[in-house]
Amino acid sequence: MFKKNDKILVIAAHPDDEVIGCGGTILKAINEGAKVSVLFLGEGVSTRFPNHEKSKECLKAIKFREISAINCLKILGIKDYVFNRHLCTKFDTYPIIDFVRLIEKKIKIFKPNIVFTHNDSEVNIDHIIANRATEIACRPLINNTVKSVYTFEAVCSGNFKFEKKFNPNLYIDIKKYFKKKIIALKCYRDEIKVYPFPRSIQGVEIQAKYRGLQSGLEYSEAFKIERKIIQS
Repeated sequence: MFKKNDKILVIAAHPDDEVIGCGGTILKAINEGAKVSVLFLGEGVSTRFPNHEKSKECLKAIKFREISAINCLKILGIKDYVFNRHLCTKFDTYPIIDFVRLIEKKIKIFKPNIVFTHNDSEVNIDHIIANRATEIACRPLINNTVKSVYTFEAVCSGNFKFEKKFNPNLYIDIKKYFKKKIIALKCYRDEIKVYPFPRSIQGVEIQAKYRGLQSGLEYSEAFKIERKIIQS
């Protein structure tokens, strides 16, 4: 699927979304010679410190989350990444143009031809806004290098939707990379919960096997092709 000259940008609302949503695919892409960069839009922790987002405890937790991400990305083989600290679960309090400009800036610098980000069938408002901002930033203008946009699922957000569910149309075989994905995920030890919570080791494995059942594979990550432009 991936080529040596591919440049893939993963746009994640928070650190851990990248490995949960497409960790196996990242490993596969890098193994096949693609370059991968990750843009984090928010910090993912401050919601646990209501009205104390600037406290020492909160800032310490944010820093620990970023260190966890760096360790995870090292296992995935990613050296190019950018952290931003927009407040967790409060993306709707910022003008969406703030996120669009962050993404556009990264696209201009990195020049990706492939983008992975969140789908819009989520309960987490940050994930939804990440999707919307990516849609705007990746509009197919003449000077935009992005030719393919795929959306992934977050096992602990999409599963809680009432009706509108993620409907994938692309499945990527990650059997060869699943164990390493789990090793990378374990870097986020404060984010992993006890089964049957979806964001548990067992929950992530069940999701990969379930998507495998849908695609005739043992372990799969599922995506929706939002846009794919093929040039002559």
